[in-house]
Amino acid sequence: MSNEKFNQLLDEFKKNFELVSNSNDLQELKEKYSALEISRENIFEWIISSIQEDDQKGEYMNKFGKFENSLFYNNNQDTGIPIFDLDISFDDIDAMFEEYGSYFQRYGCLTPDQIVSWDKENVLFDDEFGNVEIVKRPDVLLNIQ
Repeated sequence: MSNEKFNQLLDEFKKNFELVSNSNDLQELKEKYSALEISRENIFEWIISSIQEDDQKGEYMNKFGKFENSLFYNNNQDTGIPIFDLDISFDDIDAMFEEYGSYFQRYGCLTPDQIVSWDKENVLFDDEFGNVEIVKRPDVLLNIQ
């Protein structure tokens, strides 16, 4: 019974992940990413509440981690979260965060790891408190490009 429920939760997570992966713009991604985060929370909550032994909890967490990783790197292709401005790399976003960290922090984005995606004008981030936000990129706001 417990494996059946766990597998159902994994299937739900996979469906939400595919919706995230196939998002067409940042706003759609925000909505789909929020649903993905809820399904991730549901898996963690189920493991914590349904599995009694600590070592078994660790096994289930490990299974989920491997499952999630397999979704990101399906058939050796990065099928993860889409980026809508491919002219800007993760390194560029990292540098932008270094330069304008206080701007991001004002909105609750405390580290560049919280940045999920971006487009030509905005950045999507997860503040790790269940809030997924879109804010104007500081380089666009300051007209520096």
